[in-house]
Amino acid sequence: MRDETLGAPAPKSDLKPANANPWYVLMTLYGEQDEDSKNTGLQKKNRDAWNAWVASRISIKLSDEMEPHWNSDWLGRFCPLRWSTEMEKLFRTECTRRGFPQADVPTHETEIRLSKLDIPFGLNLTGYLFCQPVTLAGCTFASFSARAAIFAKLLTLEDNKFLTQAAYYSTKFLGEYYAAGNEYCHGANFRSAVFNSAMTSFHDTYKSEAAFSNIRFKGAVNFEGSRFLQTHGESDHDCLFQNCEFHAPTNFRSTTFKSFYPDFHGVVLHERTLFSAGNEYWPKHTSQRLEQARNTCSAVRHILAKQSLPEDEHFFFRREMQISGEIGSFWQQLPYRAFGLISDYGHSIARPLIGLAIIWTFGFACFWGYLASCCVPFPAEVTDHPMGSAMALSFSNLFPLFGFGRTFLREILPNLPTSLAVLSGLQTIISLPLLFFLGLGLRQRFRLR
Repeated sequence: MRDETLGAPAPKSDLKPANANPWYVLMTLYGEQDEDSKNTGLQKKNRDAWNAWVASRISIKLSDEMEPHWNSDWLGRFCPLRWSTEMEKLFRTECTRRGFPQADVPTHETEIRLSKLDIPFGLNLTGYLFCQPVTLAGCTFASFSARAAIFAKLLTLEDNKFLTQAAYYSTKFLGEYYAAGNEYCHGANFRSAVFNSAMTSFHDTYKSEAAFSNIRFKGAVNFEGSRFLQTHGESDHDCLFQNCEFHAPTNFRSTTFKSFYPDFHGVVLHERTLFSAGNEYWPKHTSQRLEQARNTCSAVRHILAKQSLPEDEHFFFRREMQISGEIGSFWQQLPYRAFGLISDYGHSIARPLIGLAIIWTFGFACFWGYLASCCVPFPAEVTDHPMGSAMALSFSNLFPLFGFGRTFLREILPNLPTSLAVLSGLQTIISLPLLFFLGLGLRQRFRLR
């Protein structure tokens, strides 16, 4: 579906004037909505004229399909005016005035397409009705709003650049929604929008707030490759998914959350929702509320556990433990921090092994010095193999379950001085949690259940 010839948003010098496009002229029939005209009735006049043009050819079948979403008088509410010959004359007059003479009114059978246009005054489509496929591609919008608009057919947004926050608040997307390569410099607001298609796709970059709250997605949703680059604190509601319902599989594969974890508070996530685990997709540290970040990791972990993805599940478990180690007092944080330091939260095999090696080496050095009679105290009798005995004794202390101390070393252990007896006990005590963490790492590595 994506038009690869578009690539990245076009440089400003490559964009065409918006007034060279007849669709744009029809959308702004009574004048472009610059900053000075925001508080006038210009937007309402443009909207009523556009909707009148749409209603002049709307099919009975399409009207019947859309009626269940509103009451029986929905068309009258959206289209209070009738398309007239005066409006058609005004369209031709506007085209001539804007440097595009001899243009005909667009037909109802073709796709509505705005491609590679510079729209310096922005585009306000609030309350507009679209009954044909719509494509906005490679355009730069100074501002953009489609609040409470209705898109009955496919809407395609490709490689556009939105310089201010794009507004889709309460917009109804009755056909498929496909967006890819768009750059939202100040975010996008999809709060309370309606998506009724079998597939909804977002593959965009959000540099500021991205709000998706209070949405019920009936079909599959694909966020693959989207990038949420805003930093926490740019708004009160960063990347809102609160009260969203995903009733079909949702794809967050390769989705990047640069500096915060999305808020899944009150969200219904489908059990087949996909997430990518990796440091390149999730922040190592965040300034958002830590309890919120921890709850997000926990929710994602439970979903991945149901999908039998132990490696991905354990990634979010580690993040959950890491965040828990930053909450509360020092003594509340200490167990989590120690867990992470010693075993990377049960994921590392190397760290417990290194810990065991250090303890064994230290014990071996102390026992060897004693058995070789090169330090004080020293044994009453000369040991035939002091190095081997020291190695075995230190190993026995680390692995007491093997019982080496009760068999091969029974003549040495009773004669150890108090200091080395204490050292033996400490070796045994410290080795037990290290062995446990080593078992956790092996279990995770080899997917043992």
